[in-house]
Amino acid sequence: MRRGDTISRPRQYALLVLSGVMLVLAFPPIDFLPAAFLALVPFFYVLQQTRATGFWSAFRPGLVAGLAFFVPLFYWMILLSSRQMENPIIMSGPLILLVLLESFYWGLFSAGTILVGSRTSVPRWVALPVLWVACEQLRSLFVIGFTWGALGYAGITLPRAVQFASVTGVFGVSFWMVLVNVLVLELITVRPARRRAFVWALVAALVLPVLHGSLVVARDNQWRSIRVAVVQPNIEAKRKWDSDYRHVSFEVLEELTREAAKQNPDLIVWPETATPSRLLYEPDDLAWVVSIASEAGAPVLTGMPHYRRVQEGPRPFESYNSSLLVMPDGTLAGKYDKIHLVPFGEAIPFESVFPILEKVDFGEADFRVGTERVVFEIPEVRFATLICYESIFPRLVRQFVDGGAELLLNITNDAWYGRTSMPYQHASMAVMRSIENRRSLARSANSGVSMVVDPHGRVLARTAIFERTFLVHDLPVVSEKTLYSEHGDVFPWSAVGLSILLVAAAALGIAGRPRQD
Repeated sequence: MRRGDTISRPRQYALLVLSGVMLVLAFPPIDFLPAAFLALVPFFYVLQQTRATGFWSAFRPGLVAGLAFFVPLFYWMILLSSRQMENPIIMSGPLILLVLLESFYWGLFSAGTILVGSRTSVPRWVALPVLWVACEQLRSLFVIGFTWGALGYAGITLPRAVQFASVTGVFGVSFWMVLVNVLVLELITVRPARRRAFVWALVAALVLPVLHGSLVVARDNQWRSIRVAVVQPNIEAKRKWDSDYRHVSFEVLEELTREAAKQNPDLIVWPETATPSRLLYEPDDLAWVVSIASEAGAPVLTGMPHYRRVQEGPRPFESYNSSLLVMPDGTLAGKYDKIHLVPFGEAIPFESVFPILEKVDFGEADFRVGTERVVFEIPEVRFATLICYESIFPRLVRQFVDGGAELLLNITNDAWYGRTSMPYQHASMAVMRSIENRRSLARSANSGVSMVVDPHGRVLARTAIFERTFLVHDLPVVSEKTLYSEHGDVFPWSAVGLSILLVAAAALGIAGRPRQD
C-alpha cells in the first residue's frame, strides 16, 4: 500500500479491472443497462481513496480501468485481419495502439479527478460528470477521433429516458450516467446523516429524464411519413470483388429489390459498395441499376466505388467511397463522396500534410476525402447518406441535418467483422443520431444489422446478421431542427471549459479546502 492510500495496490487493480469489465456489459450485444449506472462505482471509489504523489500515480488508475474496458470492447479488430490479411497478428498492433489511445483519456480523467478532489471543495457529483464529458469530447476530435465506447451510447437501450440528447448530444447522456454512478458512490461512502439527501438526488436523477422523455414522445406524433425499403444482400466480403462472382451480387440485389417493390416503397436503399462496379464508368452496369429502379417505380440509393482522373500527383486517379441516387426515369439525382474515412482502413491519416505517407501501405483502400455534405432530394423527402462509420460522429451528422436533411440513411458493410460484437455496436451508435437530431433512420448493411428507427430512437424493425433479406417500413419525416442540430456541441465544449477552470483552480489552490467525508 502506498503511503496515504487507504486500499492496497492489488485491491485497487482488482476494483479498476472490475469497473472496466462490468462496463462492457452495458454495450451490445449484451445491452445490460444497469451496468452503465453501476460499473464505474468501483473505479470512482479507487479515485476517492487514492492520494497521488505525482502525475503518474494519479493517471494510472484511469489507464488501468480504460485498458480493462477497451480491450474486450475492441477485440473484434483482431478478427478483421483474419478475413482481410489472413494473419490476425498483423492487427494486434493497431488494436494495442487504439486501446492505449482511448485509455489515455481515461487516465486524463483520473488525474484531473484526483487533482480537483484533493485540492478543492468542489463536490464529486459536480466535478466527475464534467471532467468525464470533457475527456469524451477531447477523444472525439480530429481525424483520429473516435467516439466508440462513449458511455452515453449505452442509453439507446432505453430511448425514452435519453430524449434530452436532442439538446446535449450523446455526451449529455454520458454526463447523466456518470452522475448516477457518483450518487451511488456517495450513498455507500457518506455519513448516515447525509445519506437521505443523496437518496432523493438519485431518485430524481433516474426519474426526471424518463418523465421528460415520456412528454416528448407523447407530444411528437403528428408527422407525415415515407415508405423506405432497406435491402440486405449478404454478399460475402471476399468474394464480392471476384470477377467470376460479380453477377451474383447483381442478381441478389435485383431479386430482393423486386420483392421489396411489391410493397410500393418511396425509396429503396442498398448498402455500402453494393454494386461491385464503378457505375459512372460502366454504362452497362449503370443501365442495369436504372432498369431496376424503373421496374420498382422508386429511386434507388446505392453505395459504389468511384474514381476521378487527376492531372497531377503520384497517382493517375483518386478513389472515393461514394453513394449514388438513381431515379426511375434514369436521372442521376446526386452523388456523395464519403467525408470521414476510416483511419488506416480507408486512408492513411495526414497524407495531405506529409506526402511521404502516401508510400505507406497497410493494405488500406486508399480513398480520398469527400469535400461536400450532399443532401439528396426526392419529391417525398430530403435525406443524407452516412457511409459506414460516419454514423458514429455526432458533429458530422448534425451538419447534414442543419443543411436540410429530413431523413438519415446509413449504408455500410460490416461483413469483414464476422459474428463478433462489432456489427451490433456499430448499429447501436447510429440510433443515437436519430435521438440527437429527431430524425428517422434507415440503415442498410450488407450483412446486417439493417434496421429502421423512428425519430425518438425506437427501433421499429431490424434484421439478424448474415441473412439475405429486406425491410419495408413507413418512417416519420420531421423538418424541425433540434437544439443539438442547430447549435451542436455547446454542452460538451462547456464541460471542457469548466474542466479547465476546475483543474486551474485546483493547481492554484483557489477553490477552497478539500471536503472531508
